[in-house]
Amino acid sequence: MRRASIVVLLTLVVASRAGAGGFAFDPHLSAGDFDDLAGVVADAVAFPLMTSAASSGVTGFEVLAAAGGPRVDRNASWWRYAVSGSTYGGIWPGARLIVRKGLPWRLDVGGQVGEIAGAHFLGGDARLALLEGGALSPAAALRVSYSRLQNAPMALDAKEVQLVLSKGFPIVTPYAAVGVRRVDADVTFGQAPVIHYSSRQNATTLAAGVQVRLVPFRFVGELRKGAKMGGFVGVGVGL
Repeated sequence: MRRASIVVLLTLVVASRAGAGGFAFDPHLSAGDFDDLAGVVADAVAFPLMTSAASSGVTGFEVLAAAGGPRVDRNASWWRYAVSGSTYGGIWPGARLIVRKGLPWRLDVGGQVGEIAGAHFLGGDARLALLEGGALSPAAALRVSYSRLQNAPMALDAKEVQLVLSKGFPIVTPYAAVGVRRVDADVTFGQAPVIHYSSRQNATTLAAGVQVRLVPFRFVGELRKGAKMGGFVGVGVGL
């Protein structure tokens, strides 16, 4: 099990480094291109679910190292005129660390820090278990999250509300979610003339994944649909 964890961690590091680079805005970038860029960057930095709907309780916690992101077309004009970087299997990957803690009243809270294209991002989430689930019934939860791009030539905030369902089994827990995401992004670049674009977007999001628990280890794989399809993998520990 320890060897498998090391292999997964190495995969996460390689994948995240493949997306190293930065943002480089070209005057040919249009307002429409910036809308496309904002949607995809929101896919990359928005706090992934990567857990079930059940509450972890006051003694519960988890720490995950994760990597992944949206699938992108490097021939798209928004990429050519705004991004200097590479992809890994068609995925524009970012690396992140996720920490969560269970609280009373069936509430779990968490935070994330990460990096995409040389820029850092951070975020937080809160998940309220509405139904704990049972032998035949699924668990359900309401989740809210917030993420922000930091130290980048563009500003971006992503806010999301999700309804989460999951069904627990002894080792494997499949889960799914549907949500609504709000994206607010701004950029100013160029010289004489200076170019400024703003993007305000609302989008429906979908997520589905599987969490494998082999105490104290956790392995998670997730597919997510926002502006683009994307995928995330993670490994960590928890109770």
